[in-house]
Amino acid sequence: MKNIAVYLGSAPSCKEVYKGLAYELGHRIAQAGMTLVYGGAAVGTMGALADGAREAGGEVIGVFPKGFRGTKEVRESGLEVVQKGLSSFIETEDFASRKQLMEDMSDACVVMPGSFGTMDELFTYACDRAIDKHAKPILVFNFEGYYDPLKQLLANMQEAGFMKPVMADAITFCDTIEEIVACL
Repeated sequence: MKNIAVYLGSAPSCKEVYKGLAYELGHRIAQAGMTLVYGGAAVGTMGALADGAREAGGEVIGVFPKGFRGTKEVRESGLEVVQKGLSSFIETEDFASRKQLMEDMSDACVVMPGSFGTMDELFTYACDRAIDKHAKPILVFNFEGYYDPLKQLLANMQEAGFMKPVMADAITFCDTIEEIVACL
């Protein structure tokens, strides 16, 4: 694996533990000689992830939608949205083209705790795998059971006949960063 897409939140109000985990994951990706591909933001866990990778000497590629100024929370706080000092920064027309470019550039994806945007990115990546657009690994960081409801939802989909077991098995849930790095 060379390029790892990481999907995660940008909310500055998220709990500090998630920022620490994002920093550690970015650091570990860089130490392993892999390139981080992420959403290009400087706030929330996204900023911490990039900081961890950069401080470990890693290559970090930010992919950011042109003209986006962040959520209302970020705009009102006056925080800078765009991460500076990345190895590469690519602007896309919109969020859909950002998702597509990140998927195209990556060899695998890691999904950390996040919200609607993170779920959108996960499901887009998984849907493309389901229709044989790619066969890239999908790793979900299930820190302290954060994604247990998602595991249950996938089981419900499978039980109801909407999802084949092979697709449910395409998503690997990892409880630790060590597991994620080992899978990569």
